[in-house]
Amino acid sequence: MNDSNHVDGGPVAVAGLLLFVQGAIAVALAAEAVGAAIVFGGVPVLGAILTVTGATVTLYLVARLRSRRRSTRRWIMGLQVGWITLGVIDLLLALALAGRGLTPTGFLVRIVLPGSIFWLLCRPAARSEFGDPGQAAESDEQRELEGTSA
Repeated sequence: MNDSNHVDGGPVAVAGLLLFVQGAIAVALAAEAVGAAIVFGGVPVLGAILTVTGATVTLYLVARLRSRRRSTRRWIMGLQVGWITLGVIDLLLALALAGRGLTPTGFLVRIVLPGSIFWLLCRPAARSEFGDPGQAAESDEQRELEGTSA
């Protein structure tokens, strides 16, 4: 069997793939926001700047994900909290101004996707991949209680 096609299916690999998808979606949204800023004048410029910044930071963190540094994990989790916060604000504005919620695609992209990335990076397997010392000690204690050796 050819092992060169083996894909690591751990939570960090899946989170990296989802983060890449999120970055690609953010690039498409940035192009849309810049187009709206050009067509409608200076009104949506702040939205365009925030979207371009979010897309840039997301794709930069995808590139840094391979380093498996704890600071990278923290930055990604912070970015996901930011995306979720903006998604909730967008949902509340849609409810208040239009009387309806987000579209299913908007809900998936703005709330479910960042939430799943955050959840994957909070899992013990992901924490140990990033070298979280608290998680490593917790795993050792858990092995001792179960009576298995490392």
